[in-house]
Amino acid sequence: MSEVMLTIGSLSLYKSALVIAFGAAACFALFYALYSAHGGLGAAAWLFAAADIVLSVLFCRFLHYYCHSEQYPSFWQAMTRYSTGGYVLAGLVPAALCAGWLVKLAGLTGNPGRLFDCFAPGALLGCAMIRLSALFNTTCRGKIAVKTPLLQHLPLASPATMSSGASDWRFASFFVEFLLLMGAAYLTLRFFYRRRRQSMKGDLTRDGNVALFALMLLGAAEVVIDSTRYDSSFLPFNGFVSLGQIVAGLCLLAPLIVWSVRSVRVNGRSGFHWAIWVLWFVCLAAAGGLEFLVQRRGHWYLLCYTGMSLAVCGIVQLNLAMFKSLWAKKKRKSAA
Repeated sequence: MSEVMLTIGSLSLYKSALVIAFGAAACFALFYALYSAHGGLGAAAWLFAAADIVLSVLFCRFLHYYCHSEQYPSFWQAMTRYSTGGYVLAGLVPAALCAGWLVKLAGLTGNPGRLFDCFAPGALLGCAMIRLSALFNTTCRGKIAVKTPLLQHLPLASPATMSSGASDWRFASFFVEFLLLMGAAYLTLRFFYRRRRQSMKGDLTRDGNVALFALMLLGAAEVVIDSTRYDSSFLPFNGFVSLGQIVAGLCLLAPLIVWSVRSVRVNGRSGFHWAIWVLWFVCLAAAGGLEFLVQRRGHWYLLCYTGMSLAVCGIVQLNLAMFKSLWAKKKRKSAA
């Protein structure tokens, strides 16, 4: 249940909604500033933002209904009544892709890659604010109980009232993810200014790399944090890996595929590529094995989540190594 900040008659303003609204505004402001500064049309930014908001609500609610259909009287009510129920953050990814396609279809951009690059830092900032909003409702708690008194405070733990009425300190999954995504937004913005100027080999485009970098960081944060949640959304036919982890895995895989195809095209296939691919799937298997282990040995959570984090960091580093193979070497200036 969300905390109410202000009530006027039958209208209630919730604190969590205010935080989300602030995050959406900050996301659009940063996106518009970057896109207009790099030659984009303002009309394209407005259309993209409007379409992305509408589609995000629809996609996120649809995925939540698909995973938790027992919480809704019917599909129609799930998609039309938003005062109750929940959302799955993974729906933001296909929503953004569809919004970019609509902008291109409208003829307002001929370069969706640049559009996504400019949107990426703000998107991570908006996702971070969505996770921060969970501090003002009952969802910012993980399945890990924090028993050490010195750790029973933010950023690691938050108090929660359990179904029995007892109060308990739980791992603050969403607040930790808020911190991770804020850091990811900063790194993506820095990547935007540093790597968009990076010369690429052959005729490779620089557009789209920032968006892939942002997807990679989002996936890296989500694949571990979603495992710590007590209310992860699972597909009806799969009770092992959550929907959030599946989408996060795809976000980690997408940069590898795109950058591998480009690297092979300009460098030719070599042992370097095979080494990256093999190590990438070794890290993925390690993360999957530790997820399997933590579900059956809950008291090993510190060891398992540390190992999962290291495996995901390895995936990120391997992706970046593949990306660096696309860089054109700087020519040395000859001595006078």
